Amino acid sequence: MVGTSHPEIACLRRIRSLSQFNDQQLETLAKSLQIETAGPGQCLIDLGSCEKFSLYLVEGVLRAITNEHQETRFAYTDDGELFPIAQIRPSMCRVVADEPVRFFRLYSDQLTDFAHHELEDEPKNDIELVEIDETTEQSMFQIPLFKDLLAGDIQLPSLPDVAQRIHQAFADNLVTAETVGVIIQSDPVITAKIIMVANSALYGGRAPIESLQRAVVRLGLENTHKLVMTYMVKELFNSTTSEMKSHMHAVWKHSQHVASLCRLLADRLDGFDVEQAQLAGLVHDIGKVAILQYAQQHKELRDNPKKLLEAVKSMRPQITGMLLDEWKFGPEFVTVGQECEEWFRNPTDQPDLCDLVLIAQYHAMIGTQMQRSLPPIAALPAFAKLGMGNLAIEQVIEFMEKSRDKIKSIEAHLGSF
Repeated sequence: MVGTSHPEIACLRRIRSLSQFNDQQLETLAKSLQIETAGPGQCLIDLGSCEKFSLYLVEGVLRAITNEHQETRFAYTDDGELFPIAQIRPSMCRVVADEPVRFFRLYSDQLTDFAHHELEDEPKNDIELVEIDETTEQSMFQIPLFKDLLAGDIQLPSLPDVAQRIHQAFADNLVTAETVGVIIQSDPVITAKIIMVANSALYGGRAPIESLQRAVVRLGLENTHKLVMTYMVKELFNSTTSEMKSHMHAVWKHSQHVASLCRLLADRLDGFDVEQAQLAGLVHDIGKVAILQYAQQHKELRDNPKKLLEAVKSMRPQITGMLLDEWKFGPEFVTVGQECEEWFRNPTDQPDLCDLVLIAQYHAMIGTQMQRSLPPIAALPAFAKLGMGNLAIEQVIEFMEKSRDKIKSIEAHLGSF
């Protein structure tokens, strides 16, 4: 396949994730992108591909074929939004040309670099497109993991019985303080935790209560449901052997911090439930639990931190989404698991739960080694939609510093729960 031209600015305007850039910026970006061509039957994305790019069709028809040989056709249209094709990584399907096609690829790193150049007044040099070699050592270790996932050979963690029963009760609309209390009482530890939380300052802490049913009434049914799920999720981080404990502890501490930031942000912004936001922050990385458990059984991953890190980075979104879907957490939570590190995601004009978790993730990475790979915060569609203003990194850090005591208080609460 040979690049024949650059995409037109009008084409880039149809991509929602680029809506924050003006025409001059889009013209610069267009010059760094190449229109490619492919003939009938040529593969554009292979099954299990880990390359981080979005593919946009500008002419012709593509077919996406899953491992179960189910097919979906994508035909180019010259109006409406331009959507990426088979964006989830590793790819769950093989994308082939059904006829002669023209398309271009927009790499995640490329878009981040472009945002740095355009929004931080850096020299506007041409952007170098770096393609990932699918035969690299890291990718070769992700492919067996991906195949085991498709074959059902990865043992995904399951929620404890109490959580499943409460989930089902809510799904069947059979919830009252009494029915929820009966389910929770089957687990004395959770019973004690719910009463403790109901008496905490974080939840009002009026006259002390000692019965579970009164605790459920004080917290409310929805809050009780989310708190039970919070406790159950936390327990999953402990279910590993000593060899993986340091990795699991690091994942838990990060999830705890992101959950605290989610609660803090939800409390300041309109339209978000603080308990739902906190729970979303806590489960956004839950797929790492399954990957670490898998690594425990595979010496080549367990004994090689670099390979393990690559596997976690590549597989986290997909396995997290699968877990949350299997646990019936709802589509908004599944989206959080799959897209909370897609910095330029912009599916609608209204902010959603994933936007909130994404911004919390961004804040959590400030001051870490990951900060160097972050795009400017002003470039994030989620940041603008949440109405947080056009803040610079220094202002974000100042906000976090002023909120440090509150964040620590929420983290301590999650740690004790």
